[in-house]
Amino acid sequence: MSWALSDIPSQAGRVVVVTGASGGIGLEAAEALAAAGATVVVAARNVAKGEDAVHRIGPRARFELLDLADLSSVESFADRLV
Repeated sequence: MSWALSDIPSQAGRVVVVTGASGGIGLEAAEALAAAGATVVVAARNVAKGEDAVHRIGPRARFELLDLADLSSVESFADRLV
């Protein structure tokens, strides 16, 4: 059995948070989810890379600063998301 990006069901109306979406597999996942209709929150600690990722993903994405090694950053991110 093989799997393809086209197998992702519609994600319309969903908001997904992808940590590490400024590059690598996180960026690939964010792009796929946005292509399937989700609104993607690019959560990363590097502002420049995060904003570049948002431009690459398109209008369904937005950047939010998040450093998972800093609990105050996690708390601030959660407050903004809610």
